[in-house]
Amino acid sequence: MDEIISSDLHGRLGKIALPKGDVITPTLLPVIDPRKNLISAQDMKNKFDFNFVITSAYLYYKRYGMPDDLKSIHETLDFDGNIMMDSGAYQVLVYGDVDIDPIQSLQIQSNLKADVGVILDVPTPPEDTYTQAKQKVEETVRRIGLSLTHIEEHPETIWTLPIQGGKNTKLIEYYLNELKQKEYLSHFKFHALGSVAPIMSQYDFLSLFSMIKKSRELLPHNIPFHLFGAGHPMIFPFVVALGCDTFDSAAYILYAKENRYMTNTGTYHLHELFELPCNCEICSNWTPKELLDTDVDTKIRNVALHNLYASHAELKRIRVSLRDGNLWELLVRRSKAHPSLYKAFKYLANGSDIEYLEYGTPITKQTGLKISGEDSFYRPEYSKGRKRIYARYTPNNSKVILLISSGRNNPVELLNLRSELEDLIKSKTDEMDFVFLIPFFGLLPLELIETYPFSQYVFSAVLSEGLLDNLKPEIEKFLKIFQYKEIVLCPLDTWENSEILIKLIKEVLTKKNISLKEKNFREL
Repeated sequence: MDEIISSDLHGRLGKIALPKGDVITPTLLPVIDPRKNLISAQDMKNKFDFNFVITSAYLYYKRYGMPDDLKSIHETLDFDGNIMMDSGAYQVLVYGDVDIDPIQSLQIQSNLKADVGVILDVPTPPEDTYTQAKQKVEETVRRIGLSLTHIEEHPETIWTLPIQGGKNTKLIEYYLNELKQKEYLSHFKFHALGSVAPIMSQYDFLSLFSMIKKSRELLPHNIPFHLFGAGHPMIFPFVVALGCDTFDSAAYILYAKENRYMTNTGTYHLHELFELPCNCEICSNWTPKELLDTDVDTKIRNVALHNLYASHAELKRIRVSLRDGNLWELLVRRSKAHPSLYKAFKYLANGSDIEYLEYGTPITKQTGLKISGEDSFYRPEYSKGRKRIYARYTPNNSKVILLISSGRNNPVELLNLRSELEDLIKSKTDEMDFVFLIPFFGLLPLELIETYPFSQYVFSAVLSEGLLDNLKPEIEKFLKIFQYKEIVLCPLDTWENSEILIKLIKEVLTKKNISLKEKNFREL
């Protein structure tokens, strides 16, 4: 990455400097057929600002033969933007083999002056056994070794390292460790995860997320990370959150050929629709029936254009979310699109991957947290905030907490409470520590009330059983770490959440055998 403008979770809004102009990430590379296209590459740039597309070196070879070095792929596609060339590995994944070797594939890409090239690796589809997949991984390592001389002789092309191993993340780790030991990684300025198309077609998003996470953990973060075959806009926010900077797809045209109409939450067949739920130039001027009744090429082109509009709109939403720091909220909304996607999101949000998602999440943000339910306990801002409490808070050598309980749901109200208690705080600081008991965050020391995220959040829900189940261990952890022996509880209001919190803290204190007194703070 040449510039990172902003980041959130593991996603980043950034810039990649390429030969035909800078590319803003995250972005989609539409797949372009080398010969026949109902939508030209230049149309994609003019209509959607796609300055980076991908085409197949193998398909070029099958349709035109081995190219000389007189005509570039840019001239063939009549495109003045950046072009990445796939090596033919996708055809290997689909058909089992291709009739070119790795060196021929590299020669085709170099002769055609591809801006970004890829070596001909051996895909590892999900049905492979461990033994089969490992053999293919080892063959890909061998092919990389064979390709290095050509790569070194053609530095004008940005070469891409394909990542193989498939669903078995241990094989991905084995593969990347082999490349590190052989010192191959430094030859590549792009990294790309392959063999995911059949996994996504099976809605196996859990495996997809695990593959991306494992690869990103083991590779340097200064190199752009590409995902081959990320077909549908409903997964774009998730693959970005996990660390994908770019991704390619032919789904926009393949779906159109089957009358499939994309939205950011799923897919419709045209015959299922009475009207088109979109305001793009296609949907504003056509009805589903009109599309179905027109000639085949017009129908395919128009549905494909809509699919590109839907994909482009989702990319813009993601980039806005990255800039504003609320990518998590977009994930929560999109996770409801499909049961398999929600299952994978719950896995992502269950706490085990929280440190991975914390990587690109800023310590502070311009916008406050919107806390909508128990999923919010797993967002990185919350976990980073709790860690900050344990790292920065130092009790005043007291074993007594004045626990100020409030069911109020935003930090402005808490700051007002602090002002009300100012005289009491000054008079009792040497005797006890002042801690708030509040919804969602639980125990919050007074000293940290003006720090992010505690100073910027909105929580409007009543505390549910799920929220309490997550809050209780945090309260127990706080009391254990700071070893308080006595609690003086001062309820400040009778809001519903306040009563729920008081009941919870009493249960915890009884379990831990900590003394509890209840007083009105005006009597202290």
